[in-house]
Amino acid sequence: MDLNAKRPCLNTRRRTLLIFITLIITLAILCMCAGCRKEPQATVGPEPDPGAFEPQAPEAPEEPAESVPERLDGMIFVSIGNNDSARPQTGLSQASVVFEVPAEGGITRLLAGFEIELDKIGPVRSVRKPMVQIAVGFDIPFAHCGGSEDSFEIIRNHQTKSLCAIYSAGECFWRSDDRVAPDNLYTSTAEIVQGAGSRGFSLSKADFYPKGTLKGASAPEISYAFSKVAGYPNVVKYKYQDGQYYRYMNDKQHLDQDDEPIAPNALAFLQIKTTYPTGKLIEVDMDVTGEGKALFFSDGVVCQGTWKKPSLKEPLRFYLDEPGAGLADGLLWVHLVPDLEGVAVGD
Repeated sequence: MDLNAKRPCLNTRRRTLLIFITLIITLAILCMCAGCRKEPQATVGPEPDPGAFEPQAPEAPEEPAESVPERLDGMIFVSIGNNDSARPQTGLSQASVVFEVPAEGGITRLLAGFEIELDKIGPVRSVRKPMVQIAVGFDIPFAHCGGSEDSFEIIRNHQTKSLCAIYSAGECFWRSDDRVAPDNLYTSTAEIVQGAGSRGFSLSKADFYPKGTLKGASAPEISYAFSKVAGYPNVVKYKYQDGQYYRYMNDKQHLDQDDEPIAPNALAFLQIKTTYPTGKLIEVDMDVTGEGKALFFSDGVVCQGTWKKPSLKEPLRFYLDEPGAGLADGLLWVHLVPDLEGVAVGD
């Protein structure tokens, strides 16, 4: 046998086996490398909200809530001037009740009752006898700056809750720079309440007339002349509109310091026994004790009635002739007059 003749065939088989082994090894290496590489995995989540990326308009700032004045535990009274230089007054439109009282020469003085907190009230002026009688009857602290002799006679001889800027409670008042004395004295409910508390004066309420709806003859306009003296007129008029009686003085609308109209919700005219001291024709003496006739205006109509105040220490009370009738809630303006015949009612 020729051994050399078979050697080429053997070599060919070896080369083929070597190539096969090499391929196997190469494939194994490639598979191992492929297993080491990790493809990044896509994160699966909720689809984005297209509106979430849109620019949002800024929210409009909330409107500040209108502050509501705090209510007092009761009522306080303040004597307020009503002469030309005292107007416009401050705080008057926020009163719960106002008593208008004739003073010298047909000028009137106002006793205003407040039941809510106010930072400024005035101008504060002197008090008159009927005003003291009313305040004492209701047992309510009253602020004033001096007073007539007959008013001080009551203050000296009876237990009253007087807060006088001159004699007893100067710390409760201040003078402003924008007016001339005596029409530049002011106070606040906080000052009066503090002054009353430090003196042991409690506050009381003044519930003295029925609330409700009035029935009677139509009366959309009312007028009364406290004075017709040339140079010192004091003619008060009211025009009823939308539940309020808009007030005019000498044909000019009566406004508060902040241009708020003085517009009571109800009116009362009380006929008070009046005398004129000898030698003092410009002064009047009114006595608000006893009883007398009255006219009441509310809801655009008029009703007759009476007022009663048996004694100094007893409260003033109103009685309407119409059974079950009452006056509208809100500011009540009470006029003390010598004779109801002077109250003119128009259409």
